[in-house]
Amino acid sequence: MNPVFAGAFAIPCAGAARYLLDEAGWRAVAGEPALRFIAMWADESAVIALLQDATGARVMATVAVEQGFFPGLSLWHPEAAMFERMIRDLWGYNAVGGTDGRPLFDYGHWRLAHPLGRPTPPFAAPEPAITGFAHKGTLALMRGKPARVAARFAARVDGRATVAHAIAYAHAVEAASRTPAPARAERLREIMGTLEIAGGALDRIGRIAEAAGAPVLQGRADRLREALARAAGAAFGHRLMMDCVVPGGVVVDVSADGPGALDALRRSVREAAVPALVEASLGGRLRDLPLVAARLAACVAQVDNGVQELGARLEALPQGAVMQASLVMAGEGIGMADGPSGGILHWLRLEGGHIGGAFILDPAWAASEACAMEVAAAAPEDRAIVRAAHGVLASGMDL
Repeated sequence: MNPVFAGAFAIPCAGAARYLLDEAGWRAVAGEPALRFIAMWADESAVIALLQDATGARVMATVAVEQGFFPGLSLWHPEAAMFERMIRDLWGYNAVGGTDGRPLFDYGHWRLAHPLGRPTPPFAAPEPAITGFAHKGTLALMRGKPARVAARFAARVDGRATVAHAIAYAHAVEAASRTPAPARAERLREIMGTLEIAGGALDRIGRIAEAAGAPVLQGRADRLREALARAAGAAFGHRLMMDCVVPGGVVVDVSADGPGALDALRRSVREAAVPALVEASLGGRLRDLPLVAARLAACVAQVDNGVQELGARLEALPQGAVMQASLVMAGEGIGMADGPSGGILHWLRLEGGHIGGAFILDPAWAASEACAMEVAAAAPEDRAIVRAAHGVLASGMDL
């Protein structure tokens, strides 16, 4: 344990140590160089900062909100500014000493201000205000719902990462209730997640190819993406595998046609020779864009390696149930999963089987600013390619 937490009151949370601090302790955490800032959100008159220590372990610092104010962190951690803006818009709490007073989501069009700053908010969807789309109000919709009902909202944070968000949410529920899913369900989740990541990689390859003017590569990526969606539909009953993962396990086992469909997909990917086509189509174009080239190479590996691993994963499926019979729906926990654009984290607090508090950390939080900076620094003719390589969807931040 980092010395700044010595003597602090520990709040039970599965997946990360959580400590309640006074303002002095919070300031000490803010200035501790061995703690890396990850995210920040609010819950029941308190603000929670998620950090990572030198060993890689997650730790949460909690400070009370006093008369609508809390000590900001953005002076020490500039990346905290976006979260401070989000907390003000959704909960109505203001960061003292914060470095950015602009709204993040609410630009005056919402019919209900600070929708999470109420015990059980009646959510009214506002007019479009967030870079062209309406505020979904995911956290407000989840709060007060039974944990398995709220899973539907978690699975719709980002349609391209529906499986990853569902897995992270399910892991958080299972961690909070200290009840893991059956082994077969976990392996099926891994197969679904691998398919989704490969599909997201194909989508990004296609978008990069389109931006770079490589129609042959774009067409092949699009055809493989469609083949993958068909295989997922044959194996799990839904092309996106939406709502297949729930707290306690999965609602569908792999179908009788699944192994054959996934084997056909592996052959299609192997015959498509994506690595060679990428090099032939974009190798010269991306020599001056090393970050784009690196992201594209990662996408190619996710497709080639991920899809080819599916056979071994199917063969290693353990026997047994795919759903835990019952969950003890009380406690607090963190769940994580890998998605097409990076790691996803869900934190939640269960009260009598219902969601008392929740937060969702999508890769868009970290990628949006990085993307904006890289786009601004790129030559005008390269900006569309840089944007496509990031694959950032603001939907992941719209909570």
